[in-house]
Amino acid sequence: MDTNTPFERKHHAVRSGEGTDVGAIGLGIFTRLTGADTQGAYSLFEYVVPPLLGGPPTHIHSREDELFICAQGRVAIELDGEEYVLDQGDSLLMPRGVPHMFHNPFAEEARIVAVVSPPGLEKYYQELSELPPGPRDMRLVAQVMERHGLSLRK
Repeated sequence: MDTNTPFERKHHAVRSGEGTDVGAIGLGIFTRLTGADTQGAYSLFEYVVPPLLGGPPTHIHSREDELFICAQGRVAIELDGEEYVLDQGDSLLMPRGVPHMFHNPFAEEARIVAVVSPPGLEKYYQELSELPPGPRDMRLVAQVMERHGLSLRK
């Protein structure tokens, strides 16, 4: 039996609320697994979306597909102009290149597990979290987005 493998797989449990909180745009964004943790396969995030949060503006990822799984509460997602409401346990694939946004118009907190492939979105969130505090300078946000292959829908 060949015991030489190109990498050593590490497995461990990641509990809700664990991970690096790189919250931005008014929600908690926990980086649960990075591309380094998954040998480049995907990133895993948990989004904690407060009640009545407007969410990010409609945007497009040029590099990643996102799979949203509603773990708690409900969340509304607009994908390519069509509205979806995910209840607990529901999921929705948002392919790269398709405009989308999400928000929580409901009275209870929502939690979303997001699987992002290929990985790398964690670097975008980290850079966003390092922007100067206070009101968001959208010129700086747009520059960060562009560096990471994201754009706002015009």
